[in-house]
Amino acid sequence: MTGATELHTEEKRDITLRVYRFNPQVDSKPYFDDYTIQIEKGITVLRSLNYIKEHVDASVSFRAFCQAGICGSCGMRINGISKLACTTQVWDELDKCREPGIIKIEPLRNMPLIKDLIVDMDPLVDKMKHYSNWIVSSMPESRMGMKEFLVSEEEFQKYDKATDCILCASCVSECTILRAHKEYVSPAVLLKSYRMNVDSRDAIHDIRLGELVKDHGVWDCTHCYRCQETCVKHIPIMDAIHGIREDALEVRGVKDTSGAKHAEAFMADIEKKGKLVEATLPIRTNGMVWTLQNLLPMAMKMIMKRRTPPPPPLVKQTKGIKKFRELFREMTEHVKDEQQSHKK
Repeated sequence: MTGATELHTEEKRDITLRVYRFNPQVDSKPYFDDYTIQIEKGITVLRSLNYIKEHVDASVSFRAFCQAGICGSCGMRINGISKLACTTQVWDELDKCREPGIIKIEPLRNMPLIKDLIVDMDPLVDKMKHYSNWIVSSMPESRMGMKEFLVSEEEFQKYDKATDCILCASCVSECTILRAHKEYVSPAVLLKSYRMNVDSRDAIHDIRLGELVKDHGVWDCTHCYRCQETCVKHIPIMDAIHGIREDALEVRGVKDTSGAKHAEAFMADIEKKGKLVEATLPIRTNGMVWTLQNLLPMAMKMIMKRRTPPPPPLVKQTKGIKKFRELFREMTEHVKDEQQSHKK
């Protein structure tokens, strides 16, 4: 009996939650409050916050609803990473603390702050509206209700993972592009757009795609993979982004945007030499006039510091280029075949 009591005691310890606080109606600037409470092993961050709100400080504000990792309401940054508070175990976070025993809790980034840990989701919702993140049925209205509008199991598998998104905005919070450009479409919207565009029941594929390839759209993604690494549902978001890009190149070609032209030039270099010809890449992407107007000052600085990329004639082919080309063309044909099979 004594042993059991001692074991139970060892499973408890004092933990400090360092919580971000800011009430714009009262505070001139944000600050942190420390709350030290005794926590049992197996308790989540959300339950700890609930305890603080109910027994220590009722003014602490945060969102929560289902407490089961389903609704996505309790998204917040815990020890510097965006997560769901309801599925994050306090014990698991102890090894990730910068200061021993202190778990730092902050609001999601890249969205306006309302109060404490609550952010404004309206800008994200507005982007979803702008990019038509819903299905516009291709079935004539006169036929609606007469029978189910079905999709095959094979087709559903294309966007099955994307349907797991609960709009917790963790990917939005971790997106490096959004930190610099608030107008960027965002990974969450791209994921939803992909899900709608691969659905055969949708009637506005081309309209939605046309918006996605404009400025601040799909071509602005820098492949940092932060969105996918921090997705609480482990959704392959980058696969969706690549899917939209491949769709854009196939349907619209390289006439639309600098992003599409950049991808085309990139692929051409890789196939020809196995490496990039960086000196001419800006010209092939944006044209001579744009390059002279925007990159000439930087080019002059690079020349002065002797950091210019080699001219095209001096860019030698990668060793084993013949074998590489065979593999490259085989891969390209495989991708084309897959795209054709998806269309069928």
